[in-house]
Amino acid sequence: MYPSISDISYFLPKKISLKKKFKTQRHFKKIYEKTGIKNVSLSSKKQTALDLAIKSSNKILKYKKNLIDALIYVTQSPEYNLPSGSCILQDKLGLKKNIIAFDVNQGCSGYIYGLSLASSLIQSNQSKNVLLICSDTYRKYIKDNNNSCFPIFADGASSTIISRSSKKKCFVDFEFGTDGSGYMDLIVKNSGSNYNGKDPEIFMDGKKVLMFTMSNIPKLVNKILIKNGLTKKDIKYFIFHQASKVVIENLKKKLDLDEDKVYHDLKNLGNTVSSTIPINLRDLIKNKKIKRGDKILLAGFGVGYSMGAAILNW
Repeated sequence: MYPSISDISYFLPKKISLKKKFKTQRHFKKIYEKTGIKNVSLSSKKQTALDLAIKSSNKILKYKKNLIDALIYVTQSPEYNLPSGSCILQDKLGLKKNIIAFDVNQGCSGYIYGLSLASSLIQSNQSKNVLLICSDTYRKYIKDNNNSCFPIFADGASSTIISRSSKKKCFVDFEFGTDGSGYMDLIVKNSGSNYNGKDPEIFMDGKKVLMFTMSNIPKLVNKILIKNGLTKKDIKYFIFHQASKVVIENLKKKLDLDEDKVYHDLKNLGNTVSSTIPINLRDLIKNKKIKRGDKILLAGFGVGYSMGAAILNW
């Protein structure tokens, strides 16, 4: 029996046009050339990451609620410092009570971490059906004058069911990496135990984040390929965390990848943190661009610094 992705859904709150948010057309064009983003999703003042998570999950749970025996909630936009959001979600989603439920505080690499944890729960016979939810509302920590973050981040949630299957192995392998020395380069200041009475605000040093990505992600990708006796030609699609156009374009050049091998929708989605990869994966499925046997390489990276890669055999 193997762990396998059986369903994916996502929910995006109201979209806003960045073009209308900038004072001049010239300013917007300059930003768009770097980010590749035209629209982002913005949660309302009353909507939380938990609300988005519920809406996303309800799309695929319908007749499967009683089958879920583990819940993994990946978020960096918690409802409270305690209790964990996963406990609240168990109740709000109407899931049974004899389940495993825990939170994972990860950002852009969070989906890869979640898939690995779900896979481990199934392979160790602790679970048969795992609900993996990724949800974040970074935009609540971003002011309009935050030029490094305002044009990039979007709010959104995704839900994935990973189930036990007798079919061919879905998860070929995982690879991870961490460099905590760069934790200050992407951080919500004035938060947690460091709250100082001021509004929490995201700070990002875009140049340093880009340098980390270019120095480490091509190595991570090549490492997992070599480890599994594969080449870039064996991969149908590469789905990178869509941080920005600059990041995606540089990764393509550094890895010498053809345009049609790298799938993203930066223009309409922006950077939805841990949900960028599952949203793009769902869209590939919906548009029937993946067929059985296709190999897909996923790579998430960013805040932490944290990174993770996975190869899927669809």
